[in-house]
Amino acid sequence: MKPSGPIDTFQPIADRPAPVQTVGPVAWMRENLFSGIGNSLVTLGIIAFLVYYIPPILDWAFFSANWSGTTEDACVKDGACWVFINAWSYQFFYGTYPLEEVWRINLMLVLLLIVIAMSFTLPKHYRMKASIAAWLALPLVGMAILYGGWGGLEVVSTDLWGGFTLNVFMAAASIIVAFPFSFLWALGRRSQMPFIRSVSVIFIEFFRGVPVLSLFFMGSVMLPLFFAEGTNVDKLIRVWLVLIFFMSGYMAEVFRGGFAAVPSGQYEAADSVGLSYWQKILLIILPQVIKISMPNILATFVMLFKNTTFLLIIGIPEVVQTLQTALANSYWLGGHALEGYLFVFLVFWASCFGMSVLSRRIERTLNTDKRD
Repeated sequence: MKPSGPIDTFQPIADRPAPVQTVGPVAWMRENLFSGIGNSLVTLGIIAFLVYYIPPILDWAFFSANWSGTTEDACVKDGACWVFINAWSYQFFYGTYPLEEVWRINLMLVLLLIVIAMSFTLPKHYRMKASIAAWLALPLVGMAILYGGWGGLEVVSTDLWGGFTLNVFMAAASIIVAFPFSFLWALGRRSQMPFIRSVSVIFIEFFRGVPVLSLFFMGSVMLPLFFAEGTNVDKLIRVWLVLIFFMSGYMAEVFRGGFAAVPSGQYEAADSVGLSYWQKILLIILPQVIKISMPNILATFVMLFKNTTFLLIIGIPEVVQTLQTALANSYWLGGHALEGYLFVFLVFWASCFGMSVLSRRIERTLNTDKRD
């Protein structure tokens, strides 16, 4: 006989989800912070350290800090003199670029953000082609806008470029141009042709094995010796080329690791459907290589971005060089190095953190794994 009432669904005990146990804050602290004598001593030591140092730091940085004013005389309190940062903020970001032409730099920053947004928001069927074209055109457009000399734009010599925006421009332009070069060098190192493979190995190992400071000196001092007499290549262009080659050497090894990580079946499947070599590489292999190598690509980008501060060694007024100039100014001899370097630290940290967030967004976009 069939039961007249509703049938209870039977679920084996082994298949039932484990009950969710809520742990209170006291129990969590006892388990994670005070689980033993050693762990308790370390926890108490960290708490004592924070209690001793954090209040004075907050008082120096915020409560007793000097915020308003334009000169050294405005720093009358015992706290940080953020007046120094405010007074030199234009030079820190734009160097000595003419004030009436600074809209060009702001325009380039806006274009950079637009190109980044395009890479995520364009329709998928032509997103890749449009994004690649926009990225490759950006350095040339940026150089034309910042330098001027066409369409009524006043020429602004590269000697006037500087500040943090120069760090951003040099890093972005070097990364964009080096990306396809590093891809080609990685393919050359995997080539079956001995000459191409040898040239690629020599190039990669040279730029990976020589310190970047040595390369800067070579580009700034030695490279002009190889030019024809009367040839004058801008110093910033020479350093830009050095950064491109330096980045290409490191990125080539990142790509080579990505190529090696792609299963051989992917190559064989592409060959079996009759794809040409470049169709196989660009349409099948390269997207997988970028997906696999994205964490290492980000690490290389961040390394290059931070290495742009070494430009101060050869006299290019990037943000650290500008800060040192400000600290040596006769009107600001109150010893504001701590505020200045803390400001540079926060700006670079925020930029690198933003690159990390962008990288994770790209990883999620490229992730084709199935999710439950």
